[in-house]
Amino acid sequence: MGSLSVLDVRKACHRLVLGLVWAGVAGVSARAAERAPTEEDYFAQVPVVLTASRLDQPLNEAPGAITVIDRQTIRLSGARTLVEVMRLVPGYLAGGWNGANPLASYHIPIDDYGTRNLVLIDGRSVYSTTYLGDTHRGMMDVMLEDIERIEVLRGANSAAYGANAMFGVINIITRHSADTVGGELLVSSGDNGIQDRRARIGVGDETASFRLSIGEQRDTGYINAYDDRRLGQANLRADFKPSLTDDVMVGLGVSYLDGGEGYAIDHPGNPFHTVHTRNTHWQAEWRHQVSERDELKVSANYMEDRLIDVAEVPGQPGVIMDYSGQGRRINAEMQYKVTWSDHLRAVMGAGHKAEKAQSFPLYSTYGWQSFEESRVFGTVEWRVTPHWLINTGLFVGDHSRVGTYTAPRFMVNWLPTPEHTFRIGVTDSIRAPNLSELDADVRIYDAQGVLVSHEYGATGRVKPEELRSTEIGYVGRFPSQSLTVDARLYHERMDGIIKVSTYPSPLMPIGSAKPNTRDYVNLTGLTMVGLEYQVRWKPFSKTELWLNQSVSDLTWDDARLDSRDERQPPRHATLLALFQRLPGDLQLSVIHERLGSMTFRDYRDWMPFARRTDVRLAYPFRIGPTKAELAFTVQSAEGDRPFFLIRRNFELARKSFLTLRMEL
Repeated sequence: MGSLSVLDVRKACHRLVLGLVWAGVAGVSARAAERAPTEEDYFAQVPVVLTASRLDQPLNEAPGAITVIDRQTIRLSGARTLVEVMRLVPGYLAGGWNGANPLASYHIPIDDYGTRNLVLIDGRSVYSTTYLGDTHRGMMDVMLEDIERIEVLRGANSAAYGANAMFGVINIITRHSADTVGGELLVSSGDNGIQDRRARIGVGDETASFRLSIGEQRDTGYINAYDDRRLGQANLRADFKPSLTDDVMVGLGVSYLDGGEGYAIDHPGNPFHTVHTRNTHWQAEWRHQVSERDELKVSANYMEDRLIDVAEVPGQPGVIMDYSGQGRRINAEMQYKVTWSDHLRAVMGAGHKAEKAQSFPLYSTYGWQSFEESRVFGTVEWRVTPHWLINTGLFVGDHSRVGTYTAPRFMVNWLPTPEHTFRIGVTDSIRAPNLSELDADVRIYDAQGVLVSHEYGATGRVKPEELRSTEIGYVGRFPSQSLTVDARLYHERMDGIIKVSTYPSPLMPIGSAKPNTRDYVNLTGLTMVGLEYQVRWKPFSKTELWLNQSVSDLTWDDARLDSRDERQPPRHATLLALFQRLPGDLQLSVIHERLGSMTFRDYRDWMPFARRTDVRLAYPFRIGPTKAELAFTVQSAEGDRPFFLIRRNFELARKSFLTLRMEL
């Protein structure tokens, strides 16, 4: 586990907080302390974000720590997937049980399917209703080239978005179709089976515009794993402006994934086979500007995910292992932003969603398992003085299976100057059980149809997980040095963690070889303390440096889980990035990541200290009126390294590939 203790974390946090306070206070001149900040002070070089409270606000006034990644940074990173982009966010790690299923999440070992991390694409939640409520397949619905920016709130945010926003919110905002008129082609080819093809065409103007994007990615996943991946995507976005006060957006999309799965040809529970998934969705949004500062938004969306997971059982000819299924979710919401005065504004809203899943292998019935949830929410922002800002929020959900829950937030921001903000507050969040945790009923039969094992028999008694997050934050801008700092010191207490417990199955006869079945229950809790910060510095006009660091300490209430190193995130993680413009318009990017020892599940897959360096060199040029770029990228330049399932000798491969991009 290493030598870092809770005391070490607290000491490091204490030193940094004192340093940040000193930096902020030292920057307060007598003249600045006397005057009120102007609008220019608040907005100059400060991104306006939407994710924290649903209110548009400067990043330094948001009630939470937010990382913003724009489309230029996405391109410069050399990332092929959204998961790789998330490495640029402090506290987020990339993982995946094989290379065909990459995923990223905050505190990922505790959340290795992304179920406690809300992912939104243009306001549409993308977690799977069919399979464990995970988000990684939904994250594949969007193409990187279509993204305008990503806002990532690091920490709890159920007060704004309800269940599933327990560990963070990844809010992906795609480009307005009027900004992508014309065409773009992208081709990538390299080792590890990398073959990527993307195409985009856009037509229209400010009043009506359309964009169609299609693409396919292929690679061979991890070394020593059966996980070849073929991902296809098609997305259509249309934007209309019927009047000066109205905006309408409509989106349609489909993605499919053919991914290798299994551990061995003769593995009895998971032999080599290919899993096929398909996600389809539509969404619509209408915004009406009621007045200069008030806005009404109405949205609706639908998502369907299908899974075909079939394999022959080794050594039993004709016996099929089938975990296929399908899920559907429809969601509608209305919210209203209102400004009562220069000092007081709010957003309030209500919504309803209905979810259902059907899978005979998972539920032992051909019927649909379902739940519904109604919700109301609101946030109030009160500027008490030019230097003090209070943000309160409350989300109330009525879940048809687990009852009513509430998620409040109270946050105070102190702005001694427009360049420095200190934040302190507390947020409560929950995660509602998914349909598998409520209704799983998995039975295994032999070739004669005799029940030989009752793998899961969920009783439906499981309750929501609860999290209380207390944090101190700092956002600082040093314009003369072209430097920004964002830090978060947190204490998180999680109760009622859902885990698996066994009990005698009523379906298995006395004396059977496997008399027990498994249920999902609220078993234990944990405490996590940590510090994370990000620094952005432009020492020269053509040079940008990023530094992300995090230290954390996790303690399980159950001492047995601590003793077996159950799901321990790295005690420390560092990421350094250089984005450098070279002579001749060459663009160099170097991203170096260092992770302390950790485990994705338990001691059997304890990962030692790891490092990874990605390098990208790009050359922009023109072919007549056509803009083009040729880029060479090397990922994990140090070479192959152990990853995820160490006991199965899985390794993350070094990859290099060439990318040609043309804007028509």
